[in-house]
Amino acid sequence: MPETIPIPGRVKPTRRAYDRRSLGASAEWRPPPAKRQMAKDRPGTLICARCHAISTIKRWFYDERRYQELKRDTRVGVTTCPGCERLDRQLYEGDVRLRSVLLVGTKRQSLAMIRHEEQKAMRENPIARLAAVHDQGAEITIFTTTRYLAERIGRAFERAFGGTLRVDRLVGEKFSRVYWERR
Repeated sequence: MPETIPIPGRVKPTRRAYDRRSLGASAEWRPPPAKRQMAKDRPGTLICARCHAISTIKRWFYDERRYQELKRDTRVGVTTCPGCERLDRQLYEGDVRLRSVLLVGTKRQSLAMIRHEEQKAMRENPIARLAAVHDQGAEITIFTTTRYLAERIGRAFERAFGGTLRVDRLVGEKFSRVYWERR
């Protein structure tokens, strides 16, 4: 046989084959995927006594007038909504760092804008909540229960005050770190 024709199975191993041989199966060196405990579905209408959210047909929403009516109905189940559960279990999916000397002078306006973005996000998704807001003068740190709320707050500050926005999404995880800075 001529030397120019490669023999099947006798080729130089690829980088992938080398890594697979040296590292082992991916199950051996990769961290296990994060498993979220999903609450069991309960039929019927449910209400959350803490935040006044209502669930019908597996969908949570806010309607204060309807909550007051359902609160008196004995057939309605009272439970904890997924948003309140995330707050209780400290499951945060977003971390926002706002840094600027401008924040010192506009503290009330900045905190009001953060709360306003939370209210707008909660209308669309009742799980989206602010878990914690830490004020350290020229820096505000915020933890949110959804990554979309974190990104939304960062974009609102970029629109309102300018500056630079950086969003870091963790690969394979439902988590976003948002950095906004203005000098």
